[in-house]
Amino acid sequence: MAQSSSFPSRTYCSEVSAITYHNISQPGAYNRTSVVDPRTGICNHERVKYPSVGPLAPLFGQVSMHLRGPMNVSQLAVYLLPSEAHFMQKRTTVPFYNRRRAIEKRECLDVTRNKTTPTPSKPGCPCNEDHDKNDKLDPVFERPNGQVFVSPNPSPVKPTAPVEKRQGSNWSRVAYYTSASPAKATGLSFLANLGDPAKSGTFDYAFGNSLSYVNPQGTTVAAESLPFNGRILTSENEIIVFSDKACDGNCPYWRPNATAHYGWSGSSKAFLIEFQMDHYPNRGTDQGLLSDAPAYWFLNAAIPRVLQYGNDRNNIPCSCWSTGCGEFDAFELLSKGAERAKSTMHRQGNLEGGDSNYFKRPMGKTMKFAVVWHYPHITAMVLDARFDFSESMTDDAIKKLVAYDPDSWTHSLFPIGN
Repeated sequence: MAQSSSFPSRTYCSEVSAITYHNISQPGAYNRTSVVDPRTGICNHERVKYPSVGPLAPLFGQVSMHLRGPMNVSQLAVYLLPSEAHFMQKRTTVPFYNRRRAIEKRECLDVTRNKTTPTPSKPGCPCNEDHDKNDKLDPVFERPNGQVFVSPNPSPVKPTAPVEKRQGSNWSRVAYYTSASPAKATGLSFLANLGDPAKSGTFDYAFGNSLSYVNPQGTTVAAESLPFNGRILTSENEIIVFSDKACDGNCPYWRPNATAHYGWSGSSKAFLIEFQMDHYPNRGTDQGLLSDAPAYWFLNAAIPRVLQYGNDRNNIPCSCWSTGCGEFDAFELLSKGAERAKSTMHRQGNLEGGDSNYFKRPMGKTMKFAVVWHYPHITAMVLDARFDFSESMTDDAIKKLVAYDPDSWTHSLFPIGN
């Protein structure tokens, strides 16, 4: 899985409580997977052009939520505006009750592929190109496309339409999980890349394991959707969270016989989590896997539904990741024992980049954290410990939550587009 490489340089600026990725709404194109054939080991693709907003636009379409240990999760909540929420609620939701991977360490980009530079909350931030004091220098890891990440220098795609603003409305909570007694979840499915045709998902020697249901510990395949126990023990384990709505004819292409669910679509959506990330090393021999480096991120949902890790027999990435269909790393520890979490937007062939400011790893106690799509921006932020994951939030409350104050020392603005 891992490939040898020199340890990437890092730029750490200041600890902040919020980072806004300003204007991610630009048109572009990527290669959408059209066929995954286990008999030939070949993946086929079609070139898809996308507008600046809509279900094809990276990160405005369906996204999946990804959790890598070591991590304890106390709460999860997903909020959508009414148009998207109505679709997600057109299903039978049965609450279930709790019975109680390694991703490449990415470069912290001080020079981004869109040739923009990070904008700290105050000018003159004394950024330091160093390692976290607890870093242990692990090798660089494969991207979801199975290849070492290379920073291209594409020509930026300029926006063709002015930024639009959404009308005010309440945001509905369409999914919720709590590990507190009695632990329960509604609107969510917990999966992993552990497919086994005898239980759920599939496996073949061309592409390996597909998505499948997973046991409460996130370690083995399960035959049906089961409750998450709230704890991911080490960085050897990753849980992928989708809605509880299984894919149907309206779902984009997914790998045959994989366990496939809808993600969450829309240019306005919010993901709230309460988590804790204490230090725990991997239990196995690692085999090059990243250890003690938890992460919380989002992918274009087509990526895990097709093949999150790996290429076809011609060494062509099967998923759309390598051509820029979208990833947002909201809270990622980049190396073993790190305590400063970075954020990055990946969208090859279009504007992308990562802020140099960081969030502090929550150890010994939980942190409440939000990732909010508020068109045309994304804000990742630490929430007050008293913040309530209520059944709905007003649009005004969301706007107040993510509002950027140019005089703030703790809210960083990172420009993606104009």
